[in-house]
Amino acid sequence: MARSPAPRTKSDDAPAPHVFDADRRSLTVGILLTVTAFAVEGMGVVPALPTAVRDLGGLLLFGWAFSAFMLAWVVGTVGGGLLADARGPYRSMTLGLLGFSGGLVLAGLARSMVLFIAGRVLQGAGGGAMVAAAYVAIARAYPDNLRPRMMALTTSVWIVPAVVGPALSGAVAERIGWRFVFLGIVPLMVVVAVVVLPSLARFAVTRPLAGAGRMGSALRVAAGGALVLAAPSLYPRTTAVAVAVVLGAVLLVPGLRALLPAGTFRAARGLPAGLAVRGLLAFSFFGTEAFVPLGSGELRGVGPTQAGLALTAGAVGWVLAAWLQDRGEARRGAAGRPTVVGAGFWILAAGITIVAAVLLTSLPVALVPLGWAVAGMGIGLAYSAGGLVCIAAARQGQEGQVSAQLQLAEALSTAAGAGFGGALMASLARMGGTPRAAHGAVFAATVATALLGAAVARRLAISPTEP
Repeated sequence: MARSPAPRTKSDDAPAPHVFDADRRSLTVGILLTVTAFAVEGMGVVPALPTAVRDLGGLLLFGWAFSAFMLAWVVGTVGGGLLADARGPYRSMTLGLLGFSGGLVLAGLARSMVLFIAGRVLQGAGGGAMVAAAYVAIARAYPDNLRPRMMALTTSVWIVPAVVGPALSGAVAERIGWRFVFLGIVPLMVVVAVVVLPSLARFAVTRPLAGAGRMGSALRVAAGGALVLAAPSLYPRTTAVAVAVVLGAVLLVPGLRALLPAGTFRAARGLPAGLAVRGLLAFSFFGTEAFVPLGSGELRGVGPTQAGLALTAGAVGWVLAAWLQDRGEARRGAAGRPTVVGAGFWILAAGITIVAAVLLTSLPVALVPLGWAVAGMGIGLAYSAGGLVCIAAARQGQEGQVSAQLQLAEALSTAAGAGFGGALMASLARMGGTPRAAHGAVFAATVATALLGAAVARRLAISPTEP
């Protein structure tokens, strides 16, 4: 006798959870709008930076336009993450919005390179706090099966700024002035505050506000990193160079050991390897991207508008790869993440190689966007998969700490990549070297870092005998 089917329960008929469900909709929109503001700033500011730095007479300090931002980002992410863990993401986001917006105003009105870099510091500190708050909100409001979709959505909102931003920024910088690139973003930040802050209020918590030691470590890391990056500019005063390097290392190394989990420097399996991967990824991709517009202009005579198209291509490649990663997660689950990260690094290395070959030779300059699109696909795969490994490894109540560690690894490595390139340019200029040699050295270092990342990605896998 055939058995009758089991009666359907209410849970059987319940729709699958979605990031735009009523209880998450306002938060999802707020987070996406926050990321959109970052996208507008990122895709607009980077193409305009060479013009701004030349106008302010600070070409030898070009690397600091990136490094100052990222070193301040370290302090902002650690402080924002600690505050979000103790009080919820609302306060971190509020302070971040104020700092980021103030930095845009200061940079846009700057009449000297010192004030311009100060504006970049404010942007970095505020942006770090905003990102830490967003990570905490995602970790606390979305289950693990929805986080890949949020990662894909936060990446996809870069599409419109990526397509429109670089060309528009280049046109504004050339025809109106680079200052309007910075000041024009401020009204958007007001809209972000109005939308995102109310959606974060319900995540308020009251825990002991601990972590003064971590904040001190973040400040030491930022100061130590600044000294190490500044050391090459002191050449040929060898004593001053040595003092800066030694003092910087004394501050930097213990600070990093206090902020990152044990085993990060040797890429121990699990979270430490995930953080090491994020650092290697940031050095190779962002360390190259910082010099794509500058190299396009100095080596191939390309203007800001055309140079910005390469950034557009890279962002579109990133978005496409992130969506492919999301679809792949739906089929294979989390098991294939280490393989995806390794493949992303190989693709990234190939993209950087194409860009370098074009800028350093007489190959058609139109191939630069193609090469950077390939690089974008590489980081799109590795960034999403590696970030998910780290988020899944976070213990309950420590999501802010892990998000700060992710941003620390990314920010410090980005600062190192840009600072390394800037130091090479400044040093070679003093010794009569050529920009071509400096760019070639930068590209060689970032390709080598991507290949190292492909090897480290294998450490993301956790064997059954490991906790």
